[in-house]
Amino acid sequence: MFFRTTALFAPLIALGLATPALAESTGEIALTIAGEDLVLPLRGGQSDWSGSANWPSVSLSARAFNADGEDPVVLSLSFDAANWTPSVPELRLTRYEDSQVVEKLFSGEDQEDGALSVTLGSHDLNGTTLSLTGSFQGTMGTSDNYGRDIDLSQGQPVEGTFEVTVEQLE
Repeated sequence: MFFRTTALFAPLIALGLATPALAESTGEIALTIAGEDLVLPLRGGQSDWSGSANWPSVSLSARAFNADGEDPVVLSLSFDAANWTPSVPELRLTRYEDSQVVEKLFSGEDQEDGALSVTLGSHDLNGTTLSLTGSFQGTMGTSDNYGRDIDLSQGQPVEGTFEVTVEQLE
């Protein structure tokens, strides 16, 4: 029995040890929303880029917890960057209190979606690693359908910056 188990697990262990370590994406997103300043560390395993060197699609996810290590603020920012000019940006922010969602805000590129714009300050592509700095601004509102239709009647202005290094999605 021992030898059969060993024979079964030996290739699995070897495969696991031979797998290259995945590089973690790093950085942070700083923003001001409705007068509140937040700095959110990038979620390395949830942030990446895909596409080509001249037309990357960037997906950033960041999260910060309160002083008790609970009830995070979660933010995602995504955009395409054909010839390093950002387009079709989307921004989502979710707040938790007592482990429950208490606020979900959305913003998009179109005027009726919050007129979100992204500006790149710098970019550096080194193999599969992309380093970016930039800024964004717009208005965030609520949505009953995950951002497809955004209600800006009580919109909250948002502006921020990002300084990140992300790995290419395989």
